[in-house]
Amino acid sequence: MGKMIRSGHRSSGHLRGHGAKLVSADAKDLLLAKAEQQQTQSQLQVEHLRGLLAREKNNSRRLKAIYQHCPVGYVTLDEKGLITEWNQAAAEFLEERKRPLLGAPMTFFPVREDVGQVLDHLSRCKQTDGGQVVTELRLKRSDGQIPVQIVSVPFHQGDKVFFQTALIDLTEWKKHESALEESKKFSEAIIQTTHEPLIVVDVNLRIVQSNEAFAKLFKLPRRLAKSMPLEAVLNLWWNGNRLRQRLEDVLLKKNAPLNNFEFEVQPRHLGRRIFLFNARRIRCAENSPPALLIALEDITARKGTEEKLAQTNRQLQLLNNELEKRVEERTRELSASHKQLEGFCYTIAHDLRSPLRAMAGFSAALLDDFAPQLNGRGRSYLEKIVGAGEHMDRLIHDLLEYGRLTTIDLEKKPVDAEEVLHSVIKSMQPAIDEKHARIDRKGKLPKIYGHKAVLEVAFSNLISNALKFVPAEKSPRVTIWPEEKDENVRIWIADNGIGIEARYHGKIFEVFQRLHSRDAYPGTGIGLAIVHRALQRIGGDVGVESEPGKGSRFWIRVAAAG
Repeated sequence: MGKMIRSGHRSSGHLRGHGAKLVSADAKDLLLAKAEQQQTQSQLQVEHLRGLLAREKNNSRRLKAIYQHCPVGYVTLDEKGLITEWNQAAAEFLEERKRPLLGAPMTFFPVREDVGQVLDHLSRCKQTDGGQVVTELRLKRSDGQIPVQIVSVPFHQGDKVFFQTALIDLTEWKKHESALEESKKFSEAIIQTTHEPLIVVDVNLRIVQSNEAFAKLFKLPRRLAKSMPLEAVLNLWWNGNRLRQRLEDVLLKKNAPLNNFEFEVQPRHLGRRIFLFNARRIRCAENSPPALLIALEDITARKGTEEKLAQTNRQLQLLNNELEKRVEERTRELSASHKQLEGFCYTIAHDLRSPLRAMAGFSAALLDDFAPQLNGRGRSYLEKIVGAGEHMDRLIHDLLEYGRLTTIDLEKKPVDAEEVLHSVIKSMQPAIDEKHARIDRKGKLPKIYGHKAVLEVAFSNLISNALKFVPAEKSPRVTIWPEEKDENVRIWIADNGIGIEARYHGKIFEVFQRLHSRDAYPGTGIGLAIVHRALQRIGGDVGVESEPGKGSRFWIRVAAAG
């Protein structure tokens, strides 16, 4: 029993020792696993850090590339103003080939007069708490000098301070600024030389600017006018509401200009005045409140003249009305008198023609019945009586025709000129045959806008003259052709006759104007006057081109039909 117990005691201890060994081995394995895990995590962290470092180097290279190729020149200055770093644009800007940039003081580059500005710029950079420091100056260049703006921002690198500085070329901006200044001066010159008073007022209708014409009109120097209320200048305290409202409307609305707004004011030292106001909304500067450009035109004198003219016109109208009444009465009287005279003329003409025809008839009868009983002188007298009677009859006939064409109503309408000409030639065929004449045609006559009777009178008189005024040894030759131009038609009637001197080209169309004796060329001297008067009645005309011995070319001008 005792052995067993001891034996059991040893066995129990042996088991405890073996379990301790087992526990120690498991702990080691666990520690190794943890160590491996930590090593893996450390390796991952190292790889991550390496990636970050690579990306950082990448970004650094990219930033350096951007820095180097940036179109804006950049330099880094130390506290003494020496260049420690620069990009390509700065190297070109500062002409690196002329002098090395590393360690070069920034004071080397400006013109002599602007060196102090660089020193002041560096001083302000040291005093700033991180904000921008901006200075404008001029840099020396081999091709002259250029205006630049330098903008510096301080940054720390360890215990040292540096200034990252941008160099901005202001050449184009200065040109633009100069052009704007020139434009401003030009505009100012135009405004000042304009005869009309011009002002610019702000949103409170206070004068911002005025020209010399305004100062002269209102006897107010420009320096005193500035900032004055428009109401005070124009004395609008009591009656300016309508004008103020219109001006404020222009200020509020972009596209609502004020055009020729007539308004009566009573400025001091001027008294009653009537102005035309023209206003446009403008801006004096970018992002500034709107303003008004106002042009004033003093129309007081003009309105006074217009009032006088209106009064005069009213008086003239009264006089015209009275005159029209008198003219109407006189016209009625003249019309009645004209009718009486027309009737009187026809009566006289009829009464004259009857005894003339009787005288000519009895004289012809005497010649026929008693010729053997008369001597040569008696027969000659009777022949002259017959000839004179017939001439007087033709003369009265032509005068009646002239008067008829002067007084009758000639209603214009389309007329076939070719048809009228054919009818006239047919009626004159016996005279044409007797003279052994030749009528040549060049082209068909068009339709005209006129009167048939007028065209018949013109054709018959001009063709009759062409047959008549020809030397005895020649046979008459007449050529007729049309000529259309614009809205008119010219009809030419040319002959091979004796011709007319240039000084008589106008006279032959007057009544009783004869160039030859009746014995040489019979006629009354009224035919061409009848043609001229008849064509005038329908808005036409007649003329001639002629030289002595070279024939004549008569033309009539009438309106073309449609």
